[in-house]
Amino acid sequence: MQQSLKFARDRARRKALFRLALSRKHGIFFLILFWITLPASAGTTDAPGHLTEIVRSLCSRLQLDVTIEIRIDENNDKMVSTEPLSSVARGYRISFDRRFLETLNDDEIAGAIAHELGHVWIFTHFPYLQTEELANEIALRVVTRDTMKHVYSRLWARTGVAGNLDELLGPELRPDGVKSAVALQ
Repeated sequence: MQQSLKFARDRARRKALFRLALSRKHGIFFLILFWITLPASAGTTDAPGHLTEIVRSLCSRLQLDVTIEIRIDENNDKMVSTEPLSSVARGYRISFDRRFLETLNDDEIAGAIAHELGHVWIFTHFPYLQTEELANEIALRVVTRDTMKHVYSRLWARTGVAGNLDELLGPELRPDGVKSAVALQ
């Protein structure tokens, strides 16, 4: 809800500035002003409603009381990334690469978002402990290890760079809670 209100306000502001630019003698000056004041997310797409619902659900389950904005970029070299919002206290933006996002099913999208929310959780609790492994540890509170394996599989297929799942997700445990023989190697 808050995200859609922000988007509507930004859109209304842009339209008002554009109308003002067209109605003035010095339209060029106002057009330049219009382009300078566009928000950083110009040229990107706001997230569809189901992504926002996934974020809300995961934030609730992780007990994160923050504002999360989802953005879909035409190009994001990291495929999925998180950054603080300068305009919103306790606000963060999760950005997806459009082509990468299109390869994910809803469970994998939830896994990718859970990982990024893991970074947010760490930042809001222990800001100097940022690691991929710790973000995954937080994510594994709300999604399965298999889901995270699928996300990493898709990520590595897209980037052409692979990693070690046991390092990123921690050792796999047997049903009795003991580390598997493979993880002990």
